[in-house]
Amino acid sequence: MNNKQEWFKSKVEQVSPEIMSEVQLSAGIIARIDKLLKEKNMTQRDLARKLGKDEAVVSRWTTGFPNFTLRTLAQISNALGEPLIKLSE
Repeated sequence: MNNKQEWFKSKVEQVSPEIMSEVQLSAGIIARIDKLLKEKNMTQRDLARKLGKDEAVVSRWTTGFPNFTLRTLAQISNALGEPLIKLSE
C-alpha cells in the first residue's frame, strides 16, 4: 500500500460509527434519487422544476452528502412518484 492509501485508511478508521452510518445513508439516498431519475428519464433540471427549486440545489444534493430533512425527502419522493426510503415493518 502506498502512503496516500495508508493515510486514507487510517483516517477512515478514525471516523465514528455514527458518522459512517450517516455517510452510508446519505450515499444510499443519493444513489436512489439518481436511479429513479434514470428510470423515469428525468434530469436534475426536471426534478428541480417539479420541486420549485434551483437546479444548483438538486445538483448539490447529488454530488455531496446533504443533510436531508424528512420534509425534503417527502417532497423528492412525491416529485419522483416513488418512495426514496422504504421502512420495514
